[in-house]
Amino acid sequence: MTSREVAVSRAAILSIVISFVVLALKSKAYIDTRSVAVLSDAIETIVNVVTAFIAFFAVKIAAAPADENHPYGHGKMENFSAAFEGGLIFFASGAVIFQAIESFYVGPQFKQLNSGLTYLGVATLINFLAGLHLFFKGQKRKSEALKASGKHLLSDVITSIGVIIGLYMAHYTGWLWLDGVIGLILGCWLGYESYKIVRESSGALLDETDDKAVVKLAEIIQKHKTKSIIDIHNLRMIRSGHFHHIDAHMVVPQFWDIEMAHDVAHEFEAKVVKDYEFDGEFAFHIDPCQKRYCDSCEIENCKIRLAPFKSLRPMTFNHIVKGPQHYLVETK
Repeated sequence: MTSREVAVSRAAILSIVISFVVLALKSKAYIDTRSVAVLSDAIETIVNVVTAFIAFFAVKIAAAPADENHPYGHGKMENFSAAFEGGLIFFASGAVIFQAIESFYVGPQFKQLNSGLTYLGVATLINFLAGLHLFFKGQKRKSEALKASGKHLLSDVITSIGVIIGLYMAHYTGWLWLDGVIGLILGCWLGYESYKIVRESSGALLDETDDKAVVKLAEIIQKHKTKSIIDIHNLRMIRSGHFHHIDAHMVVPQFWDIEMAHDVAHEFEAKVVKDYEFDGEFAFHIDPCQKRYCDSCEIENCKIRLAPFKSLRPMTFNHIVKGPQHYLVETK
């Protein structure tokens, strides 16, 4: 296993252990308080336990190398894991909302509030530290599964803080109905969080353009583009976890032979991939210039030039994705 895979696996195991500890603390908090808001918080933690296991196996599968049946690797398993986690959070939000509505009819029956909220406070602190660790580890290692788990734990922290504040208010003001209101708010919050996770993960599964990644890639392409590479456009990206497969058209002088075009494309790919934050590969479609790029071509002493060089076409997001047509529209 690579250093990235080892680090991601360790983080996933840590997430499992912490989820069990937090679940035990929140269960004790519910037993002490008998609060529907605390129960709602504990239900979310049950989801954390399940998704921690899913994330662990997802990163294991995603780490498997490409094979004959999976030529782009198994990285999308992390996106699937994150989407599944979002779905579980959605169902948890439904259960929380149901419990909250039911409490309006049954009525709250608080017991040992101070003791229970102490356990909940400890669980919240653990979740906060673990959530930060998982999220930043996921960012550093480009793991969607770990980032989703980290975001979920941090959202859990917000809901727990809301529960603690709300229940103290209910206790000291006598507004016991706040217990059900807090539970209802938490359920709606969880539903919104689940939507964001599913939306982001499904975008990667459907190969939706990652604008941030393309903008960064455009900057790297601009950095390494040489005079002999006249233009790059029609860029497309397939994201498979930490690995990105990138297709693009590369325009070179039409008088070059195949070997020269291949060598330049191969050298350019190596430089770009080295600077890119993800692992990846390029598949270039080589286009001859066909004397249509003379005004943006820097090649000196070109025997087929039809027009003098004017200016380079900057490798912006719009240009490398939409091609020269977009540039011509912008300059009219």
